[in-house]
Amino acid sequence: MVRPQELSPRARAKADQIREGAQRVFLKRGFAGTSTDMIAAEAGVSKQTLYAYYPSKETLLVEVLRHLIHEDPQNRLPELEEMRLDTQEGLRSALDSLAKELIARLMQPDYLALIRVVIAETPRLPQVGYLFRSAVPEQLLGNVVRVLNSARANGVIGEINTDAASRMFMGALLTYAIPDGLLVGDRPPSPPPTQRIEEIVDLLMKTIS
Repeated sequence: MVRPQELSPRARAKADQIREGAQRVFLKRGFAGTSTDMIAAEAGVSKQTLYAYYPSKETLLVEVLRHLIHEDPQNRLPELEEMRLDTQEGLRSALDSLAKELIARLMQPDYLALIRVVIAETPRLPQVGYLFRSAVPEQLLGNVVRVLNSARANGVIGEINTDAASRMFMGALLTYAIPDGLLVGDRPPSPPPTQRIEEIVDLLMKTIS
């Protein structure tokens, strides 16, 4: 498969057109119920053109996930460099921002639908599970660890196990994202109220301060 960043602008636009069409069909029919004929029709291209960019629907699913996880601006978390981590209030603000962005990401209906596709297909396509795991939870967990490590280096918090603290923090958020998002199929996901997220942040701050 040719990587989009290696293509000319015109070819990249065509690859994006195919990827976006595939995403729509995957969300509507699931992976097993999707054929390359359906993807080509939805994307408005011939099968020959589709195969010139993506040799199989498996590679297309991987590309849909890669784009959603790593390139979609709506799914980018705040950069560590943008955070003030030299005070208690700065750390609390950073954790609050990470928590709200994470919940917003996990509660997107399209995102949840693709997670369900990943879960269903990972036993047969391990590379799909590896790709998803590299971002959720590993990348997100890593962001929290980096925030706590930076705050510790600045003397804002003491010597703590930042991995354990980060997992506790992420676990609390996932107790909303999984039962009220991932496992909800007959209604829209139900994000927790802002106050509840802030209370989780407050509890973490009390634990690590």
